[in-house]
Parts: sequence; C-alpha cells; structure tokens
Amino acid sequence: MKTGLKLVLLTVILTAALGAIAYAKEEFFIKIAHTHGPGTDPEHYAHTPLQCFVKDIEQATNGRIKAKIYWNHALGKPEKVMNLLRSGMVEMQAFADGQAAPYYKDIQAIGIPYLFPNREVCYEVLDGPVIEKFNEKMGRECGIRPIAWGENGGYRHFSSNKLMKTAADLKGLKMRTMTHPVHMEMVRLLGMSPTPISYADLYTALQTGVVDGQENSISTVKMAKLDEVQKYIILDGHMYAPWVWFYSQKFLDKLPDDLRQILFREVRKAVALNREISQRNEKKDLEYLEKKGVTIIEPTPEAKAEIKKLTQGPIVAMLKKNYDPQLVDDLLEAVKEAEAKQAAGKL
Repeated sequence: MKTGLKLVLLTVILTAALGAIAYAKEEFFIKIAHTHGPGTDPEHYAHTPLQCFVKDIEQATNGRIKAKIYWNHALGKPEKVMNLLRSGMVEMQAFADGQAAPYYKDIQAIGIPYLFPNREVCYEVLDGPVIEKFNEKMGRECGIRPIAWGENGGYRHFSSNKLMKTAADLKGLKMRTMTHPVHMEMVRLLGMSPTPISYADLYTALQTGVVDGQENSISTVKMAKLDEVQKYIILDGHMYAPWVWFYSQKFLDKLPDDLRQILFREVRKAVALNREISQRNEKKDLEYLEKKGVTIIEPTPEAKAEIKKLTQGPIVAMLKKNYDPQLVDDLLEAVKEAEAKQAAGKL
C-alpha cells in the first residue's frame, strides 16, 4: 500500500516537474506590423526603437521571445491590423492612438486639444497611474492593450496648400482626419470639413484633391513625403501625437509572468529611446521641409489661444457626455498635478 502510494506521488511530482520544464522552455513569437519600410535615416523615432527592441527582447529572454518587423503594411493596413490584434493573429503594432478609436472609444480622451502644454508634462501623465489604469482596462475590455505611449514626431499641426495664420484661415478646408470622432469634431469646430482617410491613402488623397489638407506631426509629414503635395504648415500644435505600442491581450495572457515583466520593461526602454529620437527628428525634419520649399507659419500666441478657445471646451463637454467622464476628469487633474510639479522644479 505504501509502495503504491509512493509510486503515485513520484508520478505526480515527475509530471509536474516535466510540465514546468516544458513551460520554462516555451518560446513565443511577436509579429510587429509597421506602416513604413526601414528607411535610410541613421535613426528614426518609428523604426530605430523597433529594431532595437527586436534584438533586445530576444537577448533579455535568452531566446524565449523572438520578434520580427513586417514592413510596409505587409500584414495589412493599420485598420485591419487592429482587428488582427484583437483576434491574437498579430501580436503588436506601434501606431497613432487614433487608430484604436473605432475599437475603444475612451481612448479619444487623449486627443483633447491642447491637453499637454509641453513634453515634460505629457510624459509625466502618459507614464503615470491614470494612463496605466486605462491601459489595463482597455486590454480587458477591447483585447488591444497599450503597454507604453511613445511619441509620433511631437505635436500635430495643420497643413494645406492655403496660407494659414489664424483660425479664420482654416474655414472651408477639406481636412483629412483619422476615423476619430474627437479629431473630426475639432476640425468641424474650426469650420473645416473632416474627411476620414486611411494613412496609407493620404498622399494620393492630397495629390488628387480629395482633401485640401491634413494634420500630423512635422516628422510624419516628412516621413510620408507630404512636402511634395502640401505648401504650408501652421505650427499650431493643437494636439500631442502619441506613438502607442499596442499589444494583443490574447498574446499577453499566454506569457508566463517572468516573460511578461521582461516584455514590459523592454517596451518601456524602447519607448524612452523613441522619445529621445523623436525630439531630434522633429528639429531636423522641420529644417528639411523648409529646404524643400514648405512655408512654415509660427502663429501668434493670440492665434493659438483662439484655436484652443474654439475647440478645447466643446471637446471636453463632448467626451464627458458620450464617453467616460471620470477618465476625462482624471486626465485633466493629472495634467494640473504635473504642471504643479514642473513649476516646483520636480519634473
């Protein structure tokens, strides 16, 4: 009887041990969807951090996680990839926050016009507890989980083939936006006609006159070669442009705890690099666009204040009415706290 019991216990122990060994050796693969090719720039905020991440995550996990970048929409346009993330067929995509708006509407709160007065305040909020709570909630409810919020070239500005110095100059323009109700409403509030168009089709839409203009960061304008089809950019900085590292929640749920912790650490390290490069790119790309003949307009403080007055209040009211009012309040409070820390020299 005792011998039989010992054999049963030994079998259980061996089975558990073998299972643990197999679990420890299990390997995972991350397919990274990307909208562009690797490019020829020595460093770029979108490409370089991804390339570093691919090497670093394999090294940090001793090969248990491997990753590969699929360039130039190889896995589909961003809109398609968002659905693939939800299903778990693609593991990761780094792209603008607006691409997730059709799938998780509360993400639009990040798009409040003039929410972040400067980068330091922005980073403090995006790396803080309000956004981390949001990231977890979005992953649970939507199946797409932001891990970290990088920078998509800085702040967003309007461009067109019409000289723009004030809010009045924007009226009547057909302005390309993402399928993002907050972006679209902001454009309407300024007297323009919002026209949602995929980023992959943006150049052609501008070239053929389907739209008159668009709104993106300086580096995005350069990367997409929009200087070939746009003459003017007004540096109104109406919105910060995040470059979000979106992950499939289904993929994250498969990872053992140790690998998940390493993954999050390496993503955040890559995003820190992204922010550094983005700031360098923005300065260099602005000079490039000017050399290419694009006229850069620096609006007066009064002109920027007018755009903010026309857009921020109505957008906040819209978000509170239609989406999560607590998230909006928490974001606004987090910005105030970050501004206070900055004023006290603690950022």
